[in-house]
Amino acid sequence: MKKIFVTRKLLKENEKKLESIFQVILNKDDKIYSSQEIIDGSKDCDGILSSVTDKIDSGVISKLSDSIKIIANGAVGYGNIDVKAAREKNISVTNTPEVLTDATADISILLLLGASRRAYEGRIAAEHQNWKWSFDFMLGKQMSNKKIGILGMGRIGRAVAKRARGFNMEVHYHNRSRLSSELEEGATYHSELGSLFA
Repeated sequence: MKKIFVTRKLLKENEKKLESIFQVILNKDDKIYSSQEIIDGSKDCDGILSSVTDKIDSGVISKLSDSIKIIANGAVGYGNIDVKAAREKNISVTNTPEVLTDATADISILLLLGASRRAYEGRIAAEHQNWKWSFDFMLGKQMSNKKIGILGMGRIGRAVAKRARGFNMEVHYHNRSRLSSELEEGATYHSELGSLFA
């Protein structure tokens, strides 16, 4: 049975699933491990399940046990891992690239709605029982039928655009390069960043 070192506490159901497949060293206290603790804790393991909070640089990788064959990073990217050093030591590095696309797009729309409808101010007024109705009390801005400017139309930008279209918003974007018309879905491309804000 393969043995893995898990650097951060996971959801209980995920830890149980791992335990059913592997011999697992879990981080029950969710402590952020030092470099030395990662090196020592993963000794004689086959893999490491890391997170974005773990700095696994060339110094750490050079001291990892030769038994380590994979570092599976539970994050969208792997900027916390020296991929070149891992490759030189024949360690595969993986990540979870699409796991947060929808959640991030949802939060983007939540922030837009909250700002346009003055949600924070409304919450404060309700908490202080200072809710005095009038025609202009807490009058915010309508988000529907407005323009939205998106800086970067990768997976997350396109997911935000999809949600914005649900509010009948006119989508404008700036990206390093123009998307295909299929991916644009009617959005307006701005080759210059300044024109996106004009």
